[in-house]
Amino acid sequence: MESTMTGNASGKKKEIHVGLCGAGIGGVFAAIAIARAGAKVTVLEAADHLGEIGAGIQMTPNVARLLRKYGVDKVIGDNLVRFEELNLRRKDGTPVGYTQTSRIEGALDQPWWLVHRHHLHQGLVTVARQHGCNLMIGSRVVEIDYLESNEVTVRTEAGETHVFDLLIGSDGINSVVRRTLFPAVKPRPPTTNCAYRAIVPYEQIRHDPIASTLIQKLTMEVWMSEKAYIISYPISAGTDFNMVLSHHRPHPVSTVEDISMADLRAEYATFDPRIQRIVDMIPNAQRWPLLVTGPLPSWSSPRGNVVLMGDAAHSMTNHMAQGAATSMEDGAFLSVVLREVLAARIALPDAIRLYERERMPKAFRKQQVSFLNGAIWQLPEGEAQRARDRAMEPELRGEPLLRSPNLYGDPATVLEVYGYDAEAHAERALQEWYNGQDWRKDEGTGIEAPVAEKVMNWFLPEKEKFVSKI
Repeated sequence: MESTMTGNASGKKKEIHVGLCGAGIGGVFAAIAIARAGAKVTVLEAADHLGEIGAGIQMTPNVARLLRKYGVDKVIGDNLVRFEELNLRRKDGTPVGYTQTSRIEGALDQPWWLVHRHHLHQGLVTVARQHGCNLMIGSRVVEIDYLESNEVTVRTEAGETHVFDLLIGSDGINSVVRRTLFPAVKPRPPTTNCAYRAIVPYEQIRHDPIASTLIQKLTMEVWMSEKAYIISYPISAGTDFNMVLSHHRPHPVSTVEDISMADLRAEYATFDPRIQRIVDMIPNAQRWPLLVTGPLPSWSSPRGNVVLMGDAAHSMTNHMAQGAATSMEDGAFLSVVLREVLAARIALPDAIRLYERERMPKAFRKQQVSFLNGAIWQLPEGEAQRARDRAMEPELRGEPLLRSPNLYGDPATVLEVYGYDAEAHAERALQEWYNGQDWRKDEGTGIEAPVAEKVMNWFLPEKEKFVSKI
């Protein structure tokens, strides 16, 4: 397709008004990043208050770097919890895999945080307001006009009208923006897998002599079983024990369901007595679907004035803790290419095409890895489980592996998923766009920037990097 890239000989800056439909974690983070790039930002949220439902969430190193860069970590403070190790177990508690968290953090030079969704969202909202973002509650979007003009006109249920240069659909699984662009697309559960979410106070666990042996230090624990698993970790400054309890039902689950707590407890009655005792402490829970969206052929409107991000574009299963993280990466990438729009170096439709071209395959890859990790944790009893456990067993002796079914510690997966830098990716993609070549190369040797980064530049100080700008 012919480029509509524009020059900037005069140095004149453009002004653009970006609207976001949805003020969840991804939407508010994108608002911060885009406001920092220089755009005017308005976020329309349907709910009458700002907040997040749910329980714990992992801020893995790929997005911890973004929280640090934008100062969100300082606002959240001690509610960002670091843990010492990951232990993978059979459902009876037998250890089969191990990851020392400090090895991951040291290799990537970023922390791996655990946090309550509410604390994360609260921190993001605070920083968004500090950057001048207009967060409007009670603004349910009911109509979007985008076909007849380069501008987008949005009408809310309350009768208000907003006009934007770009509308971003950050409104999640049930996205009104996605339904407007692609009415035939419907997120679906790929299998009968679904999950409970639960929190139990550490103080309550300490009073149980059996369960309390699990909380002597801050760890992440995974109990793996055929068609079920439990993952647990600390949140809320180490005062709450968060659990995600994965299981299967006779039929696919598409909506949140109320449950019998007796059924939940029976589901895990044969697990390690330590975690089973904590499961018995859960006061109430609901069954949550694991819905996957796409992959879609496009994330945007023909004019590039409406675009999707996050769960609206690529919801995924939760087994790699990358749903919110991938949404935040979308926002970070968008902010870099929109910076170039604001500087009048690239047209808005080209910036959106570049975002789609680069981010769509990344998101699809995450969807696949996430699904497969869930399959690894829920292998059928017998030879499949034994083969998985044999492949991980050297980790228990501290032996480094070149590859492992423990994807939270597998070197290739860690580098690909947790070592990913969305902003650096966007800068490389812009270089390719501007230079009309595959990647920026060292003139003398022909070495491509991504190769230099993967092999050499990751450990060198900035001024010593083989390719000066990657």
